[in-house]
Amino acid sequence: MLIHRFLFLGLLLNLIAACRESDAPEPPAPNTFDLYVQNEFDALDAHYAVFLSDKEGIVRAFRWLPPKDTAIVSVPDVQSGERFDCTVVKVTAIQVSGSNAPDTTVTLRTYTNLDDGAQLRLHDPNFQQTTDLHIAFTGMTSLDSIVVPDGLTFARPQPGNNFQGQYRVFHSGRVWCRLRIDGETNWRYAYFDNVGGPVFQTGAVATMLPALTTPPTPVGLPFLAAWDFQVDRVIDATGLQFLPVGNPIRIPGGAVPILDRLDLFEPPGLPAAGYRLRVSGVDDTPGGYGYTCDRFYDVLPAALPEPSFDIQPTLLADNRLVAVQCTGTFDILCFTRTGAGLSNMQWEVYTAPSNTGFVTYRLPDVPAELDKLFPRLKKYDFNGNVRVRAEEYDQFNAYPDVLPSLLLDDPLWQARAGYLARERVF
Repeated sequence: MLIHRFLFLGLLLNLIAACRESDAPEPPAPNTFDLYVQNEFDALDAHYAVFLSDKEGIVRAFRWLPPKDTAIVSVPDVQSGERFDCTVVKVTAIQVSGSNAPDTTVTLRTYTNLDDGAQLRLHDPNFQQTTDLHIAFTGMTSLDSIVVPDGLTFARPQPGNNFQGQYRVFHSGRVWCRLRIDGETNWRYAYFDNVGGPVFQTGAVATMLPALTTPPTPVGLPFLAAWDFQVDRVIDATGLQFLPVGNPIRIPGGAVPILDRLDLFEPPGLPAAGYRLRVSGVDDTPGGYGYTCDRFYDVLPAALPEPSFDIQPTLLADNRLVAVQCTGTFDILCFTRTGAGLSNMQWEVYTAPSNTGFVTYRLPDVPAELDKLFPRLKKYDFNGNVRVRAEEYDQFNAYPDVLPSLLLDDPLWQARAGYLARERVF
């Protein structure tokens, strides 16, 4: 009898095991695409939103971002390895003087082909301070010329104001100026350390200031144009400490100098830590192009590099679609469309170039949440022009290598990577 019971128990266990083996396997858990966003702006700066779109341009997720907070933007039920384009929307409203209507600006920036788990940081990469420099000179009869690098002139020192100047300077703790007095051919200079706060007041006996005994260092430019440039002597790159050695900030509406060379002065005795050069200009001659670079140099170069790559238009079929032909090797294509009106709009797209030929990109759909607020955006009304920029980085080899730095946007990442760009308008 006992044997029969054991046989029955064994048979029962075998039947249970067989039933378990025949059960259907558990379905795999659905995949989710997650984008992690750190928004460091508050509500007074701007309102931010993010939406994710697939390769067909269909919006799969949209979210307004909380100010001064982190957020996750997710797409549920995605295919394994599926990637998405991420568009950051910035909405700012500025009250127009003399009007009750706010002037609204909508800026969109699209990053294509993001991986799951990508991290995006929204912050102000500018690390400079703004200080009003009040400086009073004594001991001279005439001030023939004065240059305050990265300074905007509010009041030029002259006899009528007892040689008291006022400049709004952009700096990281150090400020200097050079001046010619009393018909002298050489420059003298004044150097100020530990500058900070909204106002910095100082004075100097001009005839006691040391002379700049070394001639300027020339840096050749790719073509003759009205160049914008900022040149900084590196004091401590890790601590974001620089000394500007370029020109003053041009007064709006003032004369625009035409240059094909920079002549750069600097005070002596600075740390041998190199230079940062940021230069941009547009060649207006037929076939000309826009040029931008941002680079570190151990010593000032004799000439800035010229791009060995280029882009040419192939198609502009409608307000959403553009195609270009790539020549040479570079890392990023950037398409920018702008439109002015009641709502000023700009849509910028970063994507990978093709080293073998053509790249076509069509703007994604506009989320319904934005369509209700900005009807012109839904029409992709950008006045028909597209600015196309080809970007090359010395320290990167392809768009996927650049993308993490582009998303996090640290203050010096482009200079450290060795940035050079050519831009054309189609």
